[in-house]
Amino acid sequence: MKLSSLIIACILLLLITFGYSDICYGQSNSIMSKFYFPGAIGLSQPLGNVKTDLDMQAGLMITTALEFRPVEGNALFYRFNYDAITNHYKEVYLNSPTNVNTGKLSSSIFSIGVGYRRKAGAIKLFGLIQPGLGINSYDRVNLKTGTIAVDQVSRRHLSFKLSAGAEYYLAEHFALVFEPSYFYLSPHSNYHLLNPQSLNVSLGFTTVLF
Repeated sequence: MKLSSLIIACILLLLITFGYSDICYGQSNSIMSKFYFPGAIGLSQPLGNVKTDLDMQAGLMITTALEFRPVEGNALFYRFNYDAITNHYKEVYLNSPTNVNTGKLSSSIFSIGVGYRRKAGAIKLFGLIQPGLGINSYDRVNLKTGTIAVDQVSRRHLSFKLSAGAEYYLAEHFALVFEPSYFYLSPHSNYHLLNPQSLNVSLGFTTVLF
């Protein structure tokens, strides 16, 4: 499936879910006040490599998302996430997608799922489960008629994201967010993943547009 088709399918699924939830809950609030736009920046530490000298370094993670809350308070919510992660590595497996021994791994992970939020004193706590699609991009060196060319290759993997977090509200619809998370990428073909799992932690905010 092409990436553009996947994104369109996710958006359509969100819209259908939003409409169904709005009917079920029967709320009269403005629909736009139910859409939140989380954003965060953090660190991502790859895990699960059997090659001890791979030396995958903790990298930068930037998160943007679209969240729909049918009702405020203790309730279910739905979220579409885009996570962009960059890691640097030294040494690779013999059957890795890249032949660059020291380089950069860029990952784009698209996730959609459901969570639950609960108020706990001055903060709100939440948990979230999201399956999705992860795209790893590597540099690859090729020799072409006496010249050296550096191309970029991509590999797609089914992904799973598990998140939990805490929100502190500075205003009714604006909160600071602390969010630890875990990623799992499913193996594909017979090559080794450089980032089969990762633990992440991020700081950010969430707010509505209107």
